[in-house]
Amino acid sequence: MNRVVIMIASLAVLGACQTRETSERSKDVEATNSAQQKSPATGAISTLPQSGLGPQDLAPGECGLFLWSQTDVSKFIFFSRALSGQALLAQGDTPITLTQTNAGGDIFGQFTTEMIYGSETGNSYALLITPGDDLDGGQRLESGLMTITDPEGWITKLPVLGVRACQPQE
Repeated sequence: MNRVVIMIASLAVLGACQTRETSERSKDVEATNSAQQKSPATGAISTLPQSGLGPQDLAPGECGLFLWSQTDVSKFIFFSRALSGQALLAQGDTPITLTQTNAGGDIFGQFTTEMIYGSETGNSYALLITPGDDLDGGQRLESGLMTITDPEGWITKLPVLGVRACQPQE
């Protein structure tokens, strides 16, 4: 009986230590993120979206890829029309146009599971997608990761989720 009580007490102490450590890490991450967003000298942080994209329309029979950031506040940050070779990305307060420079991996509807886009500023946006469940007229993403590399080599990784969806023919 005493061993059980000692084991439970030990687990409670370890749990409290882990909670405190996790809480301290969260505070450190929040402080770092706040400081980085305020510092224009940190190249990687300028790529994080401040606001999301607005609604995007698809014509009948047209398909699109819609991605949301998986941060504390999820935002609609990426949209690409199938076979267009371009995408819109919420970066800062103004959406920017990206041009697809490479595609690979597996076919994911009218997209691929590995896509690379470039911007006029010289940033590279590598998008890795893991397809998920099929939907009526599209497919869910199980997971996704956008890796943003600026010309100086700063890297920002942004987890994303979303859907590939098609507007039905009329």
